[in-house]
Amino acid sequence: MDVKIISVATNGEVKAIIKPGKATQLPSMHDNWRFNFDKQIRKLANATAYVLVTEETPEIVEGCMIFQMVDKIRPNMAFVEIAPHNKVNERKYNHVAGCLIAYAFLRTLIEGKGDYNGILFLDVLEERKEDQQKLMNLYTQKYNAKIFRGTRMVIADDDGHDLIKRYLEAR
Repeated sequence: MDVKIISVATNGEVKAIIKPGKATQLPSMHDNWRFNFDKQIRKLANATAYVLVTEETPEIVEGCMIFQMVDKIRPNMAFVEIAPHNKVNERKYNHVAGCLIAYAFLRTLIEGKGDYNGILFLDVLEERKEDQQKLMNLYTQKYNAKIFRGTRMVIADDDGHDLIKRYLEAR
């Protein structure tokens, strides 16, 4: 899927693509990422890893997400992370996480079954409680997620469609 992210240096739009990630392309902790996407994807049933890359540098992963259909019916964003070079101080691009989360919601519209169509689940599991709360607040404020139960969050209905409009549709 074609998307646009924002260059921090120029504040201009950059053409990017979200596509299924090949095992050899998936980032890992060896590359200074928090998660070993290559290992996680092998552990999860009914899961697909997606990478976001720019058209200009398709060999560099700007962000990665694993979308899973739990029990083949419940859409779940198992992992999402932006590249180390897109984090706070060294940020190269904005909107990478937003594009990936919006794309995960879009996948729910395509793959979600019955009552789970158009509902994206995500679990926020951090080692430190304060980091967990900080991340849950970010998902709530920036990506319209609602607390469902404990550390499980959900993006549904109009909230998810708003993400698609904001991050995936032509600007």
